[in-house]
Amino acid sequence: QPLHRSAEEQRLLDCHKKSKRNLREGDLVFFHNGSRKRRASHVGIYLKDGRFIHASTSRGVIVSHLSEPYYRKHWLSGGRGR
Repeated sequence: QPLHRSAEEQRLLDCHKKSKRNLREGDLVFFHNGSRKRRASHVGIYLKDGRFIHASTSRGVIVSHLSEPYYRKHWLSGGRGR
């Protein structure tokens, strides 16, 4: 099933909300940009063991960890496809 274009539409329309502790491989992880804390501006795909893959504007596609300070601070929710 195709995903909507924006991170916020994906979060609201394409996913059932999941907490960090209930994430499984392939779930989406959503983050806000700091100024609009209730709106997703960035999305990644959960791998396992706290790691997720996402596109960075400066570094391309990278793997990061949910425990990194930036991502801990900007965490919004996880989501699993409907």
